[in-house]
Amino acid sequence: MEKFLFVISKGLEKSGAATRAMQFASIAAEQGHYVEVFLIDDAVHWAQLGMAEGIRASTGEHMKELLEKLIKKDTPIHVCKACADKRLISPDELIQGSRISGAPVLVEMMTNKDYKVFIF
Repeated sequence: MEKFLFVISKGLEKSGAATRAMQFASIAAEQGHYVEVFLIDDAVHWAQLGMAEGIRASTGEHMKELLEKLIKKDTPIHVCKACADKRLISPDELIQGSRISGAPVLVEMMTNKDYKVFIF
């Protein structure tokens, strides 16, 4: 089965672009594709409880609604361990469906021929 991996690095300073990336992941999941999201750098904040509230793209999509759609589809949302540690984000602050994952997990997925990787 073909798998889609969306690697998102954009945080609050580029919230519109991050929301659009999450929109593409959500559409892929709704279309029946197996999707995983890996948040790195400042994008780890999107997995923090409450951080997606009120965030939307210039085209109108709401980050919180897109995350909820992904959660409904049981989409794994990986949060970079080193990035979360640097920002003092603990696992108990994360939204449902998200998990702390180390760089080896990301590299394993990126180098697996079954994954198509999209980087935002």
